[in-house]
Amino acid sequence: MRKALLIATLSSLVISAAIGILIFLFGDFNDTQQRLLFTTLAVGGFSLIGLASTVRVLSWYLRPLRPVGLATSVVALGLVVSLIWHLIDGSEIVWKLFLTLSVLAVTSAHVSLLGSFLPSNNPILAWRSIAILIALGVACLIGYGVWGQLDGTATELYSRGLGVAAILDILGTVGLYPLSKLMGNARRSVSTKPASSRRIPLRRKQAKRRLSNSR
Repeated sequence: MRKALLIATLSSLVISAAIGILIFLFGDFNDTQQRLLFTTLAVGGFSLIGLASTVRVLSWYLRPLRPVGLATSVVALGLVVSLIWHLIDGSEIVWKLFLTLSVLAVTSAHVSLLGSFLPSNNPILAWRSIAILIALGVACLIGYGVWGQLDGTATELYSRGLGVAAILDILGTVGLYPLSKLMGNARRSVSTKPASSRRIPLRRKQAKRRLSNSR
């Protein structure tokens, strides 16, 4: 299944790139060409999101995110293509449904990528766990903003809270890799010293045994 999805994703990206290049080089950007360009961008974007959702997660409790990410990506793509070509009415409820599906698809892909990272020690595991919780929290905040009723002071507080959560989300995701390198190197440097110091007495003992046996 993953191989078929990789082939489909690569094919859609190549076709989308070819169509976009042709439109930019030879098109006059009429209404049909604009819709075609937006369609190719949507296909490429949701294909990458769906592909990211198929990565192998290491924690069993994150495995349900794979079908959720794939399903929401496919449904959101079909919905946005229908909206682009005016096949359905772009009412408020339809746009809210599209935004919700998009948030679920992106969050599933995001958390799946975090779940595919193998922590080398407990501090990195804690950092990854907090990053996953923050990503889920950002998704909940966006969902509340889409479906909730915000006005006045509540809107300002919501915007500030969402901004802080988004910054923490970026920090948790981007900082995971350099932290793992720093913590991993530190752990290896500490662990290699006792190992190297133990080898010297062992070699001396082996040399003494050989001398005694030869005598």
